[in-house]
Amino acid sequence: MLKILKALLPAILLVSLLSLTFLIPQKEELQASSMSMELPLRFDLPGWYGIRKQESPEERRTLAPDTLFSKADYRLLYSDEWNKEMPDAHVSLVFSGNDMNQSIHRPELCLPGQGHLNLTSSVTDIKLENGKEINLTRLVSFRRNEETPDKKLHYIHFYTFVGKGHICHSHMQRVLTDISDRVLQGKVQRWAYFQVGTYWSPHIGVSQEDAEKMLLQLTARLLPRIINWKEMEN
Repeated sequence: MLKILKALLPAILLVSLLSLTFLIPQKEELQASSMSMELPLRFDLPGWYGIRKQESPEERRTLAPDTLFSKADYRLLYSDEWNKEMPDAHVSLVFSGNDMNQSIHRPELCLPGQGHLNLTSSVTDIKLENGKEINLTRLVSFRRNEETPDKKLHYIHFYTFVGKGHICHSHMQRVLTDISDRVLQGKVQRWAYFQVGTYWSPHIGVSQEDAEKMLLQLTARLLPRIINWKEMEN
């Protein structure tokens, strides 16, 4: 019996902790994320050209009204590593409202609904241009092309969450941090979901290694410019 209780203890503690959220007031002033909504556009990010993108009507319709969006596509202008045109990198920032669960959807749940197959995840370490080291969740998948089934496109995405002085690469890590802040400090923060992604395929001359390296280079250059790192040190 004792062994069974020990085995169940982590699950019991987690459920007990999650249940505390029902005791927390749902209408509190949101603390701004340490992530800026202002993505560098045009030639503001050295080596890249950024174009503002609008969130889709479906995103606006399905997420809470107080959700905020900032999106851009980035094209690699030049690189000593590639002598070919690379696909655009898609950057998406989604800022939660008061109810995190109604503002940001996990890509592990959303991407399969968009036709992505064989979705797998892992954790990637990255060193940013400012010397900071963080973790990102890495997702790989593919989508079938109905017109040319033998030429399917493969996709790779990286994401993380940025709150007020917090960076969390996983959904569960963010949930536990959010609960701790609400229960112990009475803080409700506006989390920013950062995602960068692109596609690759042999028939367009781009490998998974090419796509992944390009995304990580963009992330290493972009995040130091849009995160308030002084808040991360407090």
